[in-house]
Amino acid sequence: MNKSLLFAGCGLFGGLLAAPVQAQTNFAPGYVLPATGDTLRGEVDLREGRLSARRCRFRPTASADVITYEPQQVRGYGFSAPQRHYRTMAVAVDETAAQQPVFLEVLVDGPASLYFLRDGEKRDEYFVGLANQPLALLRHGMVQVSRNGETSTAMDTGYRNTLRAALADCPAVEKKLSTLLFQESALLNVVTTYNADCRGYRAARARQSTAAAVHLTVGLLLGAARHTVAYEGFPFGGGAVTKNTSTGLAIGPVFQFSSARVSQRVSLVASLLYEPEKYEISPGPGSQMSPNARIHFDFAYLRLPLMVRYTYPRGKVVPLAEAGLTVAYALKTDVSSGIIANGQYTAYPGPITDIVKGACTSVQIGYGAGVGVGTHAMGGRAVALLLRAERTNGFTDAADVRTSTVHLYGLFTIDLTK
Repeated sequence: MNKSLLFAGCGLFGGLLAAPVQAQTNFAPGYVLPATGDTLRGEVDLREGRLSARRCRFRPTASADVITYEPQQVRGYGFSAPQRHYRTMAVAVDETAAQQPVFLEVLVDGPASLYFLRDGEKRDEYFVGLANQPLALLRHGMVQVSRNGETSTAMDTGYRNTLRAALADCPAVEKKLSTLLFQESALLNVVTTYNADCRGYRAARARQSTAAAVHLTVGLLLGAARHTVAYEGFPFGGGAVTKNTSTGLAIGPVFQFSSARVSQRVSLVASLLYEPEKYEISPGPGSQMSPNARIHFDFAYLRLPLMVRYTYPRGKVVPLAEAGLTVAYALKTDVSSGIIANGQYTAYPGPITDIVKGACTSVQIGYGAGVGVGTHAMGGRAVALLLRAERTNGFTDAADVRTSTVHLYGLFTIDLTK
């Protein structure tokens, strides 16, 4: 049953991975609006996230050379199917940054328009614009608030005031704003309500942003690991629990799945780690065996932690917290028994080795949690430092050989997708 769970988890993980990856390099029927002249029609590369805001890759036909346009070169671009439209506009994502031209995705187009941008730090930003007003960023996240000499953290609801000022004199909108959540569906609703109820403009159904789909980032994880096993039972007996620690490295790819439709703060993080583990178990107090007796375990695991991660929004350095399940499959399970004499271990093949090896299971299942911080460095790539602890059901499943393991990690991750 444990193997079935492992394979089912890997299958689900592979399915999640395949869908977004296939969507990142597709050319689809589309158009480009040059600075002057007629619309260029052909095929446009259907990119996700930050890439769609920074460049447009266009080819007139499937066999033609690809031309790359940046925002300052054209007025915009879009797709026929799926219908997506991007408009060149100058924006600043915070009060200290200078305005720069980007391609904003048009979610609502009318007397009041709503635009979407995934910025350089992979935050999902929304802008509201009216014909007679400058484009306005809908501020959100967490801010420091001082009250009565004390500083605390509170939710930034500045987006409500921005919408109240932009969509003024509209009772249908005003009654929504005091409790308006910062969710894409809620923002779409309030802007389309303004256009329809207060300006008599009914456009085609509002479009969800590309962030509404699952967004994938791929990275590399490196770290140090400390594994501690608690061993009880055959052949030592005596009811004592013996502990032993193994240290080593953890390395492998890491995949982060997120969707603004669900939450801008919550994501699913999956890693596929290779971990060697070695233990030396000796008799505990009360054992009738020689204190020089030893059992050696030499393992190698392929571990799949699946963590739900919460990212505290805003700021250059953001705190992270995560919790989830972990599944590990043993690629190697070498077991030997013997004695220590004059500081030298000598193995003696026999029934003890066979019985203990027969009790070893190939699958471990457990749970874990971690905390850390993240930022952007190394050319704008997302990096994070994490401390994670996991507890699993050990490497045996026999009644007379019982184990449990605790894994402690210090991890560094870097995003390989920009």
